[in-house]
Formats: sequence, C-alpha cells, structure tokens
Amino acid sequence: MIEIMDAVKRANCSGQAHQERLAELARATVPGHVTGFFAARREEDPLASGSIGCGFTLGLLARTTVSVADSTRIIINGQPSDAPVSRHVVESLAPSPVRVETDLDMIMGAGFGASGAGALGCAYALNQLFDLGLTSNQVASVAHRAEVLSGTGLGDVIAQNSGGLVIRIAHGAPGRGVVDRIPVPETKIYAVVRGPIPTREVLMDASVMKRINDAGERAVKEILRRPTLMEFMRLSRRFTYEIELASSWALDAIEAVESAGGMASMIMLGDSVFAVGGDECREALQHFGDVIETEIVHRGPLLD
Repeated sequence: MIEIMDAVKRANCSGQAHQERLAELARATVPGHVTGFFAARREEDPLASGSIGCGFTLGLLARTTVSVADSTRIIINGQPSDAPVSRHVVESLAPSPVRVETDLDMIMGAGFGASGAGALGCAYALNQLFDLGLTSNQVASVAHRAEVLSGTGLGDVIAQNSGGLVIRIAHGAPGRGVVDRIPVPETKIYAVVRGPIPTREVLMDASVMKRINDAGERAVKEILRRPTLMEFMRLSRRFTYEIELASSWALDAIEAVESAGGMASMIMLGDSVFAVGGDECREALQHFGDVIETEIVHRGPLLD
C-alpha cells in the first residue's frame, strides 16, 4: 500500500506546480458520528492507532468551505478558532495559505464526532481545491492522524468516511483499519445533551481504558455474531453500565426511555444520551433537556 505521508508529499508538490488551475473554493459535507461501544489501541504510528467498536453516522452535518487566502485562518460556526485537528490537516495538505470555514449542526464536545467531521471535510475540500489527487482512504487518513495526535478521537473518521451503522472490526486509519456495515432501514434518532466529557483525559486513564477495552472487545465479538440494530442498542446499553462513566442524569434518561418502550444508551464519549424508537422516546427525553431529532444516514463525505 502507498504510504500515506509519502503520497501527501507528492500531492503537495503537484499542488504547488498547478496552483494556476485552482478553483476559487471547494466545499465538503461530512456526517456526524455516534459511538455506542468501543475498544481503543494506541500505537507509536498514529495511522496504526484507532478503535474497534460500533456506531452510526447521523444527519447532523459539518459543512466545510476552503478557499485560497493570504494567511491561514480557521472559522468554526462563524468564530475564529484554534481548531487544532483541522489545522493539522491544513498543515499536512495545503501547499499555500487557506481560509477554512466549518458550520456544525452538532454540539461540540458531546460525542457527535464534530472534530472528526470538521477535519475530514477540510481534508476532502483541500484535496479538491488543490487537485492533490489523493484517494478517499488517503484523504481520510490525514484527518484520522490529526485526530489521534490531537487526542480528540480514535474511531470517528473511519466510520464517517464509510457512513451507515458501522462496525469497526480492526484498528487503524482508513486503508489500514477494517470496517463493515449493518444494513438498517431509515431510522429516527433522538438525543439529549447535558455537557462534554474530557475525551483526552479518559483515553489517557489506564484504569478506565482497561474497563472500556475489556467491555468493548466483548461487545464487538457479539455484534459480529448478530449484526442488527437492536443488538447494537442492547450491547451499547450494556457497555454504558460496564464502563461506569455515565452520570446519574444519563442513567435516569436511559431508564425513562426504556420505561416508555424505547431503547437508549450513552453517547461515547459525552454526557449525552441517544435513543431509538417512536414518539415515546422524544416525550421521555423532553424531561432531560432539549431533544435533538435526526436520523441514521448511509453515506460518507460529499463534495459540492
């Protein structure tokens, strides 16, 4: 397999040689992602790092526009931002300064894969803008590497690059990691958010990660034996209780949905809850905050 960073270097040289053919701007749209359960692995090589697990892409989108500029600036939801994950992507791919503008449908830091979606959209748009000629896996690997090095995620990008209800079977960046999808019909998702969980601190806590990895590896083996939406929900709920990170607020919200006849679990990693079911889920979750209504989407990134 072509080494990703070598391909990026060659692409940058090509981009510098053909800047006169640049379009004015490029746009990419990437779905958010919710993880139900996972097990993480960190390696010295960030492209070998990642997570196994299961989750779905959803209709909360990150819309990124990239244009040539005199100096590099990153704007998130209309405000200048350090955006270290997207900035890493820019530094890896852009042969000249750019302006990156990302508008997010999802709440940041709540487990909806916002940083991964922004970084992946930035990578796709840069590939288009500068005519870099990178494949989908090569583009997504740059975003994956940026997430790993920033400590903001391990498995969102590879799932977002695929779309649907995604089982992450083997660790690693797109092109190294292995994914499969569970066929599901159009499915409504309800969610409530109370606040963030510090992802970096969780991923660096050895005792917490042992609980997560033990429970996550068991769940992946079981979902592969019966890959259905209902089994995903059952295993996600079990994982939530096994890893002992859920707040009492989240556990109460899960129980309220179940009492109403739906299925619910904690979003990994956020003080957030998602549910699958009918209107009873929305009604149950209304007692815990503003209810987000979205759906599972069966696609990855799109270029305008």
